[in-house]
Formats: sequence, C-alpha cells, structure tokens
Amino acid sequence: MRSILALLLLTTAAHAQLRADGATASFKGSLPPKPTADLSAEQQASLEVELAAVAKAFEAVKKHERSADAAIFIKAVRYALDFHEWYDKKPEDGVKKATALLTEAKARIAALAKNETPWMMGSGQKVLGFYSRIDDSAQPYGVEVPEGLDYGAGKKLVPMWIWLHGRGDTATDIHFVYSRLMAKKPGQFQPAGTIVIHPFGRYCNGWKSAGETDVFEARDDATARFNVDTNRIALAGFSMGGAGAWHLGAHFADQWACVHTGAGFVDVQRYQKITPDKMPPWYEQTLWGVYDVPDYARNFFNVPLISYSGEVDAQRDSAEYMMEVLGKEGLKVPHLIGPGMGHKYHPEVIKDVQKLVEAAVAKGRDPMPRKVVLQTRTLAYNRQFWVSVERMEQQWEDCRIEAEVTGDAAVTLTTKNVRVLALDPTRFKSGSDKSSTIDVLIDGQQVNKVAQQHHGFYSGYLSYFYLERRNNQWQPLTKTAVDDAYFTEKRNASSGTIDDAFKHRFIIVLPDSAPTGETSADKWVKSESAHFIQRWRGLMRGDPVIKRQSEISGNDFADASIVLWGTPQSNSMIQTMMKDKALPFDWNAKSIAARTQPAITAPSTDHILSLGYRNSWGRGPYVVLNSGLTFREAHDKTNSLQNPKLPDWAILDITQPPTAESAGKAVAADFFDEHWQVKPTMRGVDER
Repeated sequence: MRSILALLLLTTAAHAQLRADGATASFKGSLPPKPTADLSAEQQASLEVELAAVAKAFEAVKKHERSADAAIFIKAVRYALDFHEWYDKKPEDGVKKATALLTEAKARIAALAKNETPWMMGSGQKVLGFYSRIDDSAQPYGVEVPEGLDYGAGKKLVPMWIWLHGRGDTATDIHFVYSRLMAKKPGQFQPAGTIVIHPFGRYCNGWKSAGETDVFEARDDATARFNVDTNRIALAGFSMGGAGAWHLGAHFADQWACVHTGAGFVDVQRYQKITPDKMPPWYEQTLWGVYDVPDYARNFFNVPLISYSGEVDAQRDSAEYMMEVLGKEGLKVPHLIGPGMGHKYHPEVIKDVQKLVEAAVAKGRDPMPRKVVLQTRTLAYNRQFWVSVERMEQQWEDCRIEAEVTGDAAVTLTTKNVRVLALDPTRFKSGSDKSSTIDVLIDGQQVNKVAQQHHGFYSGYLSYFYLERRNNQWQPLTKTAVDDAYFTEKRNASSGTIDDAFKHRFIIVLPDSAPTGETSADKWVKSESAHFIQRWRGLMRGDPVIKRQSEISGNDFADASIVLWGTPQSNSMIQTMMKDKALPFDWNAKSIAARTQPAITAPSTDHILSLGYRNSWGRGPYVVLNSGLTFREAHDKTNSLQNPKLPDWAILDITQPPTAESAGKAVAADFFDEHWQVKPTMRGVDER
C-alpha cells in the first residue's frame, strides 16, 4: 500500500510509512516496542527508588474520589520501567519525562491530602484519570477547556467532542500522559465553547475490545466533572481514530449528536486485500462481523455523519466504500475531500468539517426520536435508542429493526432475523403507567394491547414491551418467559465469543497448584496464563484482577466474568463444572468430548478446551476457560487485524507450540447455538 499515514496523536502530526501489509514502519514485532534509548542500570534503579516513595505516599490518598488523577502518573512510570518504554533520542529524555510525571504525582497527592484538586480549575490543557471497571486500573485521558468557559456543577450544560487519536506504537502511558501534561497547542479542532476530551483508548488497539470501553468510561467521567450536555456530544477521529469513529459511530449511533470520520479502515477483507486463497477459517471470517462497519451501516440513519478524506490518501478507499454501502441503503452523507492531500487534513477543508459538526452539535441529539433504525450481527450491539433486539433467530446473520411511533401508544415495526424484541416505554406517553399497553403493527401483523413486563433480574430498571416471533406469528412475551430465558439463551450481556468477556469486568482464576507430575496441559496452562497476563498489561495497559481458586468468593460472581485457567485435575472450579454438567462438554483425565451426536472428542493429554460460556454462577456475563484475547502479537502490526480469532469454543492441539498467531492448533471450533448448546452439525475448522 503506497501511502503516508499521518499518526495524529493528540496535538502532533507525526508521519509513518505504511507497509504493504498495513503495518506502520515503526512496528518492530511487538506492542509495546523494544526501547530505542534504554536507561542504564543506574538510571533504572534511581527511578525505581523515587517511584516507590511516591507510591508509598499515594496510599494515604488512595481512597479519595479523585485519586485516579494521581494514580495515572504512578502507573505510567511503573509500566515504562517494567516494559522499558523509552523511545526518545537519548535515555536522559526518558528520565526527564518520568521525573516530570512523578513530580506532578507528588503535587497532586499533596493536594488530595488537603481535599483539593487545583488541576481541575480554569481553562487550558488537563490530564485526568479514572478507575476502569474492567480491571480497576487507572486510565488517563486528556481534556481541552477553552478560555472563558464556565463549567461545573450548577453551571450551564456544555457541549463536548470526543477526539480519538491515531495509531502510535510508542504512545504508551508515559508518553501519552506527558504529552497531555506538557501540551502547549490545542488539537486538530477548537470548537467554540466546547470541551474536547482525548481518551487513551488503552493504547493501540483500534478502539476495540477494552479500548471501546475506555471511550465510554472517559466520556462518563468527563460528563460528570464538567457538567456536559449528554445530547450534545460529538465523536470524531482521524486515521486509527477515524477507524474508531466509524466503528463506535455505527455500533453506538444513538449516543452521539454527530459522528466525524477522518480516514480510517472500516473492514478487514477489503482493507487488507485478502484474496479467496488467503482467507482465514470460516469462523474468523464470521467474526469480522463484530467490527466491520458495513454490517452496521444502516445505524447511521440515526445520527449525522460527516466524513473526510485526503484526495490522494490510500485510506480514502475505505470512506468511498462506505459511501457506496450507505448509498445502496438510501443514505447520502457529506464526504469532504482535501484537494491534493494525502493522509492529513486540508487547512481550509478542516474548517468546513468543523462548521458541519458544530451545527449538528448545536442542534443536539434527540434521545427519543420517533423513528429508529437498528442493524446488527450480534446481540453484543443490540440497541438503538428505545429499540432493542433481545433474541435473534441466528446470530452473525444480518439483523434489522425499523420502528416508527405512529401514535401516543402505537408503533409500526419491520424486522429481519429477530425472534424477541423490546421497546422502551418511556418513548410512549402511556409509558409512565406500568399497567399501560401499546398497539403494535409488526411485519404487517397487528398485535394490540401489548403490556409492559418487568424483568425480575433487573429490579429498579424500567419495564419493557416485549414481543416474540413464534411459528411466524408475533405475540406479547410474558414476564415469566423473559425471566426463564435469562440464563438459558444468548442475550446482550452474554452473547458469545471468548473475546467479548474482556470488554467487561473479569477476574482471572488460577489453579492453586499443579498436580504432582506436571502434564503437558499443566505446562501449557502455566505458560499461556502468564502470557495473557503480561499481554493484557502490555497491550491493554492494566493489571488484571487475579485470584487463586481458593480465594474466590460469592461477591466475585456479582458482576464479573470468571476466567478459569487449568484442567479438571488442577482447578477445582472446572472440576465442579464438569461434575455438575454445567458445560455441554465432558472433560476428564483421558478425553475432552462435546456432548453431540456423533461426539466430538480429543485426548486430554495433549488437548485443551477453550471457551466462553454463559455464567450460571452469578450475574457476571461469562465463564471463560483457558483463554485470553484470541488475537495475538502478529495481529498487532495493523489495528485492522486486532479482531477475535476464535468463536465461542475451541479444542486446541497443544503439541503445536504457541506462536505469535495462535495458542495452539484448533482441531474443532464453533459458535454455540442460541441456547448455549454445541451445534449437532459442525463445519470443519479448515473450511474457508
């Protein structure tokens, strides 16, 4: 691919050559990369001593509600030391950055001890933090507050832009936080009277996985601090950030007043130019449907979209592709072109972009529009405004709902691939009365007096109007039926795929000890669990919550997925699941077998079961066995490949050593059906 990729990281525009495979020239085979100017042993030791002293002082203010504002500096230096993240011209530059961050941490700790937060005062550049619910880690984000803006509790609501940065292989915590702390210039856009935030996005993952969650956690933290108008929030980004704006704009179109996409990929196959002879296994192709934007294109009917491309930018093709897809659906959106420009903004056209976005933000988002369009391929992204698909006939097939309110208590809907849907009663005037009903015309069928049903597992949440399609006929769904399906069928919070668990809170559970005479499986578990922990720290920039099986309590199941490592012989929790037949697999010292006819079996001496399954122990979404993120180091070369590589379950042959592409050879793999059962007919893993 012959193009120049402008890595618009924060306020700078550093340029990096794209290789033919879509990787940046700076990619050296790992994220984070190896150092270019590593510290000496003396410099490392000196910073370790200073860091320890600051971390000790932090303990006194750790419980302060704004302690994350100090913790982000401590974590940034700790990770830089752990992973040798020194990418400046000389080691002294790295020491300078680390020292500046520790100095700021000390100042903030001292202020927090007096219950003060002076860094929140006034205008200009700020760097703030929050604790992520995924793993309790402190995550940073930058904020630009325009001069003279009056904000805060009791003040006028303010609009906000969320700016997603471009790819930066070396933009780890220390460099991101330092650049925000020392920033002197504003970013690409300076909308009048508007706060602009810069999420970290968990570093370099294309705003997917935990990076997706990071955007919403940063948004919510900034919204609370600055008294932001939730109906006047714009999402924007360029390059990797543009890809993130495409993805988050399409999947969460109901959250934004406007979406602006500057360049950025929108799919895997076309962007990577994957020819039929190079296609991955069928289930990996299916999993492109998690993030591929064309599969969610109709959601852009719900939000103003403004796109930009440089005239000669190779990534213009992705935007043109989306214009074709949207055009076929009957939607025409502005696509501004920078004359003669490569992978960057034209200095005049960027002004036009800003005017369009500002106008959309000024108009604001309607939180309960009369018309709603929903398109998805998975229950993980099941909602737009007041409409949600609760059960699909078949996940990973195109699923659609179009809804229009036609009266105070009447609605017309058309659907595709939907078995159960829900309508939020707050959209209807009769919704304030829990005994109220609505009349529904759905797929040409009239269903009158559909009553609200309160979901028993979500006390305090709103009731919904539920409809189910059964025997080609739509009918109201009772509360009992809704509750009965909660643990037995796929749903939004527990929709399947191993990787979905890592967008939410999770707890790693390790075996207490390996049995006497460590087996091949035990050695694999020890190695791969350590690999995942280190990879999560390096790529997703957090310390995962880790417990031994003997340390797990009932509270751990309240809202977290449980990630179990081991075998039935080494992990008693896995053993209990096998005894209780809580999984549709049998696993003992001799074999792993799916309970199907004919049975799918493999010897357990050299095979491992990996899966993500509904959590029957508590309200946490999943129980995961023997897996972390299924995309690995080789896929980091381009963010377009950082997608799930395994479906809901897989049996891995571990005689093949783990590689940068896989943890083992998948000899069997598939999605569970909508009732969490192994499908009786399974496609071969080598099918394309």
